[in-house]
Amino acid sequence: MKMGMKMTVIASMLAVGLMAGNGIAQNGTTTTTSQQQMGGGMMNGAMMGGQNSWGMGCDGMMGGMMMNRMSPDQQQEFMNQTTDLRKKMMEKRFAYMEAMRNPDTNPRDLAKIEKEMLDLRSEMIDKMNSLQGKR
Repeated sequence: MKMGMKMTVIASMLAVGLMAGNGIAQNGTTTTTSQQQMGGGMMNGAMMGGQNSWGMGCDGMMGGMMMNRMSPDQQQEFMNQTTDLRKKMMEKRFAYMEAMRNPDTNPRDLAKIEKEMLDLRSEMIDKMNSLQGKR
């Protein structure tokens, strides 16, 4: 897959996850005016990687359909190889949520964190693709 198409696919997947997460987060919660202005709390439970949700955790987007293509040994190797990346992703998610919570946050700051999360996600997908090729 060409790099341009790969980035388009990744960006599309992130956008879908962000939109789905927004709907899940607002179910039973109150959204403040500042959150609505900045996107309604895009990084929430659905993108946190919790069980059976979309995210970067074992059961999230990196799990589910994508990891089903891997053998159990490949899945374990992926988890071992991405420990640091997954920790960094959780730190970025926390920073993003804190920035969303702060009414003084600049949208450029949010965009910067989103790009950093996309870069981490790309690294994880590259690792997954390299392991899937080792069947």
